[in-house]
Amino acid sequence: MTAPLWIGPAPAPPLLTELTASHGALWGECIAFPGLINSHDHLVFNCYPPTGAPPYDDFLGWSRDVQADRELIRRIEAIPAALRRQVGLLKNLLWGVTAVVDHGGAPGDGPIGVLAPYQDLHSPELASPWRWLGGLGPAVLHLAEGVTADSRRRALDFLRENLFRRRVAGVHGVSLAGEDFRRLAALIWCPASNLFLFGRTADASAALRHTPVLFGTDATISAPGTLWDHLRQARGRIPDTALFDSLTGAASRFWRHAAPNDLVIARRHAVDRWDAFFALTPADILLVVRAGRPVLVDGDLDAPSGYGRLTVGGRIKHVDLAVAEMLAALAPQLDTAALLDRFGAVAE
Repeated sequence: MTAPLWIGPAPAPPLLTELTASHGALWGECIAFPGLINSHDHLVFNCYPPTGAPPYDDFLGWSRDVQADRELIRRIEAIPAALRRQVGLLKNLLWGVTAVVDHGGAPGDGPIGVLAPYQDLHSPELASPWRWLGGLGPAVLHLAEGVTADSRRRALDFLRENLFRRRVAGVHGVSLAGEDFRRLAALIWCPASNLFLFGRTADASAALRHTPVLFGTDATISAPGTLWDHLRQARGRIPDTALFDSLTGAASRFWRHAAPNDLVIARRHAVDRWDAFFALTPADILLVVRAGRPVLVDGDLDAPSGYGRLTVGGRIKHVDLAVAEMLAALAPQLDTAALLDRFGAVAE
């Protein structure tokens, strides 16, 4: 029995040794890493397909097109928000995420942690500068979400109104450049969303010279593909170590989310650790552990009773969510097969 290749800060957590002793004979060649932190999602918007007719100059044009599809909005918004939030949790869990920052949402616990330790300012375009005066903790806003000089100007003007110098995490930052990133406590980088909507993404390499870079998937309404597809789109724009850190150590430090007993074990398809990590798909994930407890278990392993069941890339996955009931409740409004396909899964 070979221990998994640990990708993360040394030493590997004691929990990995315990899991290897009890289940390692069933894993084969595999890697293990800390539970991933998705630093930007809108959980209730993951019932939507990628929407709009890109490319756009900025998010305002995209928003107008989304709002114009009244029938789609009517069907999705008829689904209770709590149920749509569960869909967002399922998506993240299938991708190996153990904590997600839900923009505009509320914190919570469950199969994955939902983090919201900040004030949501939305964007310079849709928030008053007076909102800088309210709230505690870091402020998070969609910033420079477009490719135009005007998008950048609006972002910088709004940041100048931050008279109390609150820590600001800017989401997207597509049109920011160079020294602009010094104004941010972190850039939350969502490359797949940016490339889909604008054909361009933030200069994350320039941002890294000035501030931490955190990784976000955004919701499926603007970001096709799985987290692992997003990472392959991003790979090469910043060093592999920084890209991995954007989902693990840097995110943990910024959100103050210490979770030593959150980890993921996945099949290994390459000798090099970074090639092995970035080659992953949701089908390769064998085990997701949240706070020491399994919340996703591959079909070749023993799963706790009562877990929901899906097929992901031809492999059975058991998840700590009531999947059958969730899909039945969604069916009157949604094509649930298409929904799951966007997550890389199919119903049992």
